[in-house]
Amino acid sequence: MDNQQKPTEHMTQEAVIRPSDIKGHTSWLAVVRCYLKCQKVMNQKLAALDLTAAQHDILMNISHQPGSSQQQLSDRLLVVKSNISALLKKMVERGLIEQRKSDVDARSHELYLTPTGQQKLQQSMAVQIEMVQTMTRVLSDEEIATNLNIMNRVFEALDQLD
Repeated sequence: MDNQQKPTEHMTQEAVIRPSDIKGHTSWLAVVRCYLKCQKVMNQKLAALDLTAAQHDILMNISHQPGSSQQQLSDRLLVVKSNISALLKKMVERGLIEQRKSDVDARSHELYLTPTGQQKLQQSMAVQIEMVQTMTRVLSDEEIATNLNIMNRVFEALDQLD
């Protein structure tokens, strides 16, 4: 015969944490939903340019810091180096970026946009501008500044988990 006490309905309910019990859950969920919606729409719009949001981010980052290494790019995009390798290889094959051996470190490659990559970036930037303008159109300048402040503080708090 089993001597262990079976959990009662009351005990089970106490042990379960519901999302509504967590401070800020609804706000967190709203941020996640906006991010996912943004990614979905960006990917849909960029598909017409034969790009993904990840490829757009890479083009934009290389444009801002030409000669970056794969590791530097991974750090800026907050992804591990191995996750970006296949994507970079595909972008090189498509003629969007080029890898040059580093003069400083022969084991490292520097990343640059090709003229085709620069042209693609100009097209994809139009999509990003449309997205940002659509999102900020419904906010006042003060709300935009407040949101930036809040997101920076949240990022710093999350940075402590790394």
